[in-house]
Formats: sequence, structure tokens, C-alpha cells
Amino acid sequence: MLYLLIVLIGGLLSYFGPWWVIAPVCFAGCWWRSPTASYAFWVSALAGLTLWLGYSTYLHVLSEVDLVSKVAGVFTGGAPALANVPGTILVFVIAALVVGLVSGFSGLAGMKVGRFIHRPAE
Repeated sequence: MLYLLIVLIGGLLSYFGPWWVIAPVCFAGCWWRSPTASYAFWVSALAGLTLWLGYSTYLHVLSEVDLVSKVAGVFTGGAPALANVPGTILVFVIAALVVGLVSGFSGLAGMKVGRFIHRPAE
């Protein structure tokens, strides 16, 4: 349920907002509905990955300009070891690492803040 909520709200807000809007969505969703820390991290990370990789694949397929190869050239320009790696794979892996960590830690932070605020008095 939380996974679908993050993907749907994150996708809608990403259409109108900046790339980092997935972080507040994961934070708020896990604050509201996450039972454990590992669940918050992994559900947020997987929802962010699904959203970003789906959207980047969509843009790559429909694009008339090969922007992915141009961006990959920025990363592989001074690294001869990366020259043989296909540009699409390199850019998608970098994007997956960024969004997985951003959304995962954002969801974890939301769950921890929710627990801190709603902690019963001792």
C-alpha cells in the first residue's frame, strides 16, 4: 500500500515539480504508515527506483536527441576504463544509486521522526 502511494503521489508531483520531490513524499508516507525502519527504507527506495527508472526509460525511448550518450560522455570523458561501458547503462545505474539512497534515507527519516514525535510519555 505504501509503495503504491509513494509511486502515485511521487509521480504526480514529479510531473509538476523538481526531481527531488520524491524525498518529501517518502518522508511523509513513512511518517504516516511505516511499521519498521527497514520497511521504511526499502519500500521508499524501491518506489523511488520504480518511479525514476520508469520515467527515465520513457524519456529515453521517446527522445529524438540521444541525451543519455551526451551525459555519459561527461562521466567517461577522462576515464578510459569506463569507455567500453554503454552510456545508457552507466547513466541509469548512477540515477538508480542516487534515487535509491535519497528516497530510502528520506523514508527512514520520516519513520524515525514519526516515532520520535508520537512516542508515548514515560
